[in-house]
Amino acid sequence: MLNRSDTFMRQIQSSSALAFARALFHAGEGKELFDREFEFPSAVSTYYSLFHLGGALILAYCSHPPSTGDPHISLREKLEGKWEKRHPRTLSNGKQYLTDPAGDIRHPDVPAFLSLELPELAKSLGGRDLPGTLLDMREFVSYAPRMVSDGHISVLYSGCQYEPKSFRGYLGQHLRLLDDFFRQSLGWLCQRNLTEVQARILSGDFVLFEFDELHAYYPEPVRKRAWEIYYSLCENEKVNWRVYRPEPGTFHVDQNSQRRRYDEMISLLSR
Repeated sequence: MLNRSDTFMRQIQSSSALAFARALFHAGEGKELFDREFEFPSAVSTYYSLFHLGGALILAYCSHPPSTGDPHISLREKLEGKWEKRHPRTLSNGKQYLTDPAGDIRHPDVPAFLSLELPELAKSLGGRDLPGTLLDMREFVSYAPRMVSDGHISVLYSGCQYEPKSFRGYLGQHLRLLDDFFRQSLGWLCQRNLTEVQARILSGDFVLFEFDELHAYYPEPVRKRAWEIYYSLCENEKVNWRVYRPEPGTFHVDQNSQRRRYDEMISLLSR
């Protein structure tokens, strides 16, 4: 089993928070594309929003030692086996870290994990050959329809499960559930006593680091959508997002500078 040093566990928790931020931006992108009637790319972004959200929960789960009768022991052992084989890298301050642990989470891992932990998310994410689920819709976008033709007669032999109207209808249903899925995920972290990751996500440091790390890659409408989801989560948890709050247990020597940066970001995102 993985050598659970504080450094490596912190790295897994940090990867979990970054995956959560990634899920927020994919959600914002899915919503914006859908409203602009780009249904196919919206379906892909919405699928990846739930995939990364589930990945964030898996990483948070693996950052704590297994409990007796762990229902995910096979997934945990598989991931930890991969992490053990990675050679740690060293930062300039001498501390070691793993390459991003999220890279070892496979697409089938997420719905299997969620089916036991958050079944509603698993149902929306779905699987192959389950029409109306995000995975099936993503594969339809990428690979369907398929056709054979002899030059006179064409036969559509796969990927005909969606008409344009039904595709948009299914996708709209998933998008309407997204905000609640994020709320459920934060609640799940608390129920599972994975409070380190939950506290990081709800802190000002999450905005200054994980959120800020990604927001420059997206256009303003997507950033605003992601931000709307995030601050609604803070308000649901009774957290004042308007004021900079460092991650609990973390002290920044340049805290005044961090507070100014935070105020600037809030002003930019709230326009």
